[in-house]
Amino acid sequence: MGTSTSYPNGQALISSALTVAQINALLVPLTYGMIGLPVTPPGITSPVRDVWPTEGQPFQDAGTDVCYVKCVPHDVDYSRVRDKTLSQSGSGDTTVLTETWVYTKGWDIAWTLYGPNSEDRARMIRSALFMDYFNDQLNLSNLYPVPDAPEVTRMPEEWNAQWIERADYHIVMYEQVTETITDGIATSVEVKVFDGSPNDPVADFTVTT
Repeated sequence: MGTSTSYPNGQALISSALTVAQINALLVPLTYGMIGLPVTPPGITSPVRDVWPTEGQPFQDAGTDVCYVKCVPHDVDYSRVRDKTLSQSGSGDTTVLTETWVYTKGWDIAWTLYGPNSEDRARMIRSALFMDYFNDQLNLSNLYPVPDAPEVTRMPEEWNAQWIERADYHIVMYEQVTETITDGIATSVEVKVFDGSPNDPVADFTVTT
């Protein structure tokens, strides 16, 4: 996971930071496990989804249990502090300087559940986040749920002149991000000294590191 970006000056940035699509792809199958369901192919009829339909309500009928997972970046103070280190590899013209940044990124993870079992399934998600198995799966992607988890919120919603069950649950997760910037370094510099004539240097030599 992560991304790689090349810049016009020749530098390259490799980042382990998860994209929204990547964290969704991780949390949707985990959510199936948290509520005790087998993973099914994604689609508009799947019981766990990461996208809302472009038309209509987010469910087929009031008796359908549906869970939506939403992951958005969350502003945290830790993201403003970056641990920076420098390292060098190779020699001569192949010398490469690598700059490494390590910092913490915040994510707000929200589950919106509809249907008759919405509140119970939200409770199951909350409990599962305290289990070692699910924590270990998240840790493999450098995700760490903040243990100060809030309670599930029951929010019945009106649809077609009838009230349906809805429950919301959200938690903040920290992601440890590692980014590296690589670039070649100058091993020699040509120095020319002029005394006024632009085409006739007084001295011409090369400094090599």
